[in-house]
Amino acid sequence: MHEVLNVIPLNNYCILVEFENGEKRIGDIEPLIKRGGVFADLRDIRIFNSVYIEYGAVTWKNKSGIEVDICPDKLYMDSVPYTDKGAV
Repeated sequence: MHEVLNVIPLNNYCILVEFENGEKRIGDIEPLIKRGGVFADLRDIRIFNSVYIEYGAVTWKNKSGIEVDICPDKLYMDSVPYTDKGAV
């Protein structure tokens, strides 16, 4: 099971995530936002940029103050490797 150690919001609803194994990966959150539901409020860039880590998972609070998160394993599988030169 993966655990997120650090997360940084990027442009275009992407996040740079560092996992416990030292890997850095880029996750595209826009498909989740477009799907709507609990992630719809992330369209507000202020909410999107307020991303934080809770119990090893990437987490946001929506407009109602409810925490929404992404399973670290799913995020790992759906993300792409990152190097100092950018996404691979």
